[in-house]
Amino acid sequence: METVMKLFSLLCVPIFFLFAYLQLNDPDPYVWFPIYAIVGIFAGIRMFRRLPKWIGYGIIPLYLVLSVYYATEAPYFGMEVEEVRESLGLLIAAGAVWVFVFKK
Repeated sequence: METVMKLFSLLCVPIFFLFAYLQLNDPDPYVWFPIYAIVGIFAGIRMFRRLPKWIGYGIIPLYLVLSVYYATEAPYFGMEVEEVRESLGLLIAAGAVWVFVFKK
């Protein structure tokens, strides 16, 4: 199982750093770049050792609350709506952090 986690982490490092890089073109990169870069850093750390549970207890609820906030700000649900994309990105990031912290 540890090999699967290393492979998952190895895949998530470039994905989340790419997500972070793409946010540099956003009007508010100071918000979105760290959100994705932090998950990329966690993925890199997870390749070598387990992450403490307090990281999950802090980051996952924060990302979920932000996801709900952005989802409620969307005028309607569609992938062309920026708030919907931001909400889904936060859900993906929260899910990845959950895997990094709570899966063995």
